[in-house]
Parts: sequence; C-alpha cells; structure tokens
Amino acid sequence: MIYEGHGPQRPDGHPAITDSDWDIIQRCLLRKPKLRPSANKVLDLLCPRTRPPNFVIFGEMGVGKSSLVNLIAGDQLAESSSGAQSCTFETTEYPITFSDCQLNVNLFDTVGLDSPTMNNAGYLDALVKAHELIISLKNRGGIHGLLFCIKAGRVSNTMQQNYRLFFEFLCQEQVPLALVITNLENEENMDDWWTRNRAHIENSGIVPVTHVCITTIKGYQNAYEVRYFESRKKVLNMLKELGGRDTCLVDVNDRFARMSKRLREFLIPGRGFRSGANRDKMV
Repeated sequence: MIYEGHGPQRPDGHPAITDSDWDIIQRCLLRKPKLRPSANKVLDLLCPRTRPPNFVIFGEMGVGKSSLVNLIAGDQLAESSSGAQSCTFETTEYPITFSDCQLNVNLFDTVGLDSPTMNNAGYLDALVKAHELIISLKNRGGIHGLLFCIKAGRVSNTMQQNYRLFFEFLCQEQVPLALVITNLENEENMDDWWTRNRAHIENSGIVPVTHVCITTIKGYQNAYEVRYFESRKKVLNMLKELGGRDTCLVDVNDRFARMSKRLREFLIPGRGFRSGANRDKMV
C-alpha cells in the first residue's frame, strides 16, 4: 500500500498518538528508503522524551556537593571529605536510578570554584570545564536545573560570583536555579533558616526559583538520621518538580569565545559579569 502511495490513517482512541509521534511514523513510512530516517535517527528523535533530566551541581569547595549526590542516591557514590582538600577535580556524572523511573536523574558534580585570582590557573581550568559541560548537555537533552549548593552562613563574594558565572553568564539566566542550603542539622527547624535569611540572600542578587534547607549527614551514631531522611525526601521532591518542566537548551559557544578575550578582566575581584546590559557590554 505504501508503494502505491496509500499510507495508514492516523488512528483515533487510546492511547492517543501525538503530533510528534505521528510525524516520526510518517517519515518512517516514506516510499523511498533513502528519505526514511535511520534507526539511530529515530532513537535521537525519541530519546529526549525518555532521558532522565539533567541537573548541574555547583558551588564552592567544601559546601557538600559530593554529599548532596550521596544523599540523592541513598548510597556512597561520590567521595566526600570533611577536610580542606577538594574531592572533586573533574566534572563527574552520576546517573541515579530508582524503582520509580520518574525519579531518575543525571547529576553532574562540578569542580568547586573558590575565590579566583589573576594567577589562579586552577580556576581558569575549572571555568573551561564548566563551559564544556554546558555545551555537552545541549546534545544530551539540555539542562533541567542548576543546583546551587551553599553552606548556611553569610553570603560571600565568591558565592555571588559563582552564581553570576553559572546562572547569569554560562546559562544566560535560562535554566531554573534551585538553592540547596546545607549544614543545617543543628537547626531546631531547618526551614526556619530560609525565613530568617531570605531577604539577605535575595538582596545579594541570588534569586532561586525554589530552595531546600537540609543536612547531608547522619552524624555521629546517626544523631541526625531523622533529619537526613527528611532532607532526602525534600530534595527528591524538588528534583521531580524541576524535572517535569521543559528542558533548557543553552547555546554558549559564541558567548564563551568572545568572553575568552576578556577572561582575565572577568576574574578581577569586584569585576564579575552582571545581569542585563552591563554583562553584555563587558562581553
């Protein structure tokens, strides 16, 4: 029938065939084989709807990014340390799977970005790796959210600069940002921290779409075990909500190429990129 030019009619009823599915079916049934998509192309067309959402974790060294990965996974996947030495030297991918496939996520733990200096080659290297990560995720279904991990305390200049780098510059303010506040195991009510500090955080220019106040440790003899599992539930619910939103495809190739000419100027303390026209003017 296809050879004679009579393709199948689009069926009604349940399950409904979406417009995008019907388009793929029609392309697979074209009369000339060379016009039909390959099996790999069909997978490329279908996989973005079945891939787990991608989340990028960033923040300073020692704020608990690796511990956050372990909290989400419910297992010791990432090496964590309470010492002064960073455990993450490269961006590391952690595919996390659950019995409920709707909770599956891909986590990308980035290099901890501390306060940059003009001669800090490690910071420059971390910046390049962050750029490469954002680019690579464009070809893997995009980014569903940035998880900005901070330790409860005062807002530092480094914290603000990391926010501007990832959210404003690399992701062009397109990717939803969730604030993950750690180190709250000694709070009587962990969520009270946000009530007390929200105005200070937002006045510093950090405005998340959502937040969680958590602990990532169980403590000595599991003293914080109840709060640990409460924290895990809050984080998983947040990821599920963010993962249900449309993905963001960020194109930063051209912007980063132009930025490289002014990279050292960007790293001068107090000269970080700002949002809006000032940021674009500096670029």
